[in-house]
Amino acid sequence: MLQLHPALNFHYETMRALGTVPYNGADTEILSIMPKIQPGDFNSWYTEWYNLAQRVLSTINATKGVTYSPATLRNVFFRASHYFFVADFFLHENKSDPRMENCYSLWRHYFDKANALLDIPGTHHSIPAEGFQIPAIIFRAAGASSVNPRPTLLVGGGFESNMEETFHVFGVAALQRDYNVIIYEGPGHRALVNQGIGSTSEWEKAVPPIVDYVFAHKEKDFSFIDTSKIGLVGMSLGGYLAARAAAFEPRLAAVMCVDGVYDFLEAAFKIFPEGKDAWDRGDAKEFDRVFETGREEWSTNRRWFHDDLKYTFCKESAYEAFKICEAMSLGGGVAEKIGMPAFVGDAADDMFFEGQSGRVVEGIGENATLKRFGADQGAQLHCQSGWGVGVFG
Repeated sequence: MLQLHPALNFHYETMRALGTVPYNGADTEILSIMPKIQPGDFNSWYTEWYNLAQRVLSTINATKGVTYSPATLRNVFFRASHYFFVADFFLHENKSDPRMENCYSLWRHYFDKANALLDIPGTHHSIPAEGFQIPAIIFRAAGASSVNPRPTLLVGGGFESNMEETFHVFGVAALQRDYNVIIYEGPGHRALVNQGIGSTSEWEKAVPPIVDYVFAHKEKDFSFIDTSKIGLVGMSLGGYLAARAAAFEPRLAAVMCVDGVYDFLEAAFKIFPEGKDAWDRGDAKEFDRVFETGREEWSTNRRWFHDDLKYTFCKESAYEAFKICEAMSLGGGVAEKIGMPAFVGDAADDMFFEGQSGRVVEGIGENATLKRFGADQGAQLHCQSGWGVGVFG
């Protein structure tokens, strides 16, 4: 596969955006900015993606007195929204960086403007959970009604995704196939990080409240949902989160892990192996010291992981964040509790969770189906990023 940027992380994140082209999250215009982004330069990454979003918006702002079709406006707003999200991706070293809040506001603003132009706009909901509110958007399929309730796909992101991205990665494809779609964010995702709610291993705190909400409002508001056919999909680290939730939510009809994550601590130490000795000794102070040492020599992946770990986990201490990573495991009998059909993806060249999908399938047992994706499909990257037809092909 052609590498789009010399920096592997920049290449991967661009492929991740490119995979949303069939579903209105991006267009091939993103290729034009790749030569302008300096390897390892997070500010350069931000500048080029942010400016691209503004250029896309300018295509409808530059001409006064022109009436655009809803389809044109919707496409522009969705692309700009997604580019603002991508622009923010590597900014998380400094939580007070004003560019972060600006990007966040813009991507939500333009996503909502695009959503309002859909034939059937999604409806926003704030769902009560244990100590926080879960933001969700519920989309009704075109063929769904009270006399024809349809299956529903509940879609969640992973380590640093957001619900708007998952709409383009999974939601549009599902709606095209006449599934209802619910996109949401849980602890550690952007909306909750803004409230000081960091990542948790206990994803049963996030998914069952959504299922409760749907069941409680079915007769009045969600009669178009077939509550016997609610499937859950998790993207990236969401592959662990979805599996964990499925272990404690028997009302789900199926779970999909794209891709499988069995042990997040193992993956974390592949990025930060130099902390293993201090970890094994239980030396939190030394672990934190090593975690912060030598930033000028770190790879792009190491810098991104440092910044996003502390940001999404809402922890200043890496040791405390790694204790949560340690709990993110399907071992100890968790996988065996999954009693519904489970689809587990496996990317041949996964740069984060290589080899973990098979362990997930082994842990779940006969209910699990493993699907390996490779270069012959253009789907060998983490979460099959860049493969526009995705798991719905």
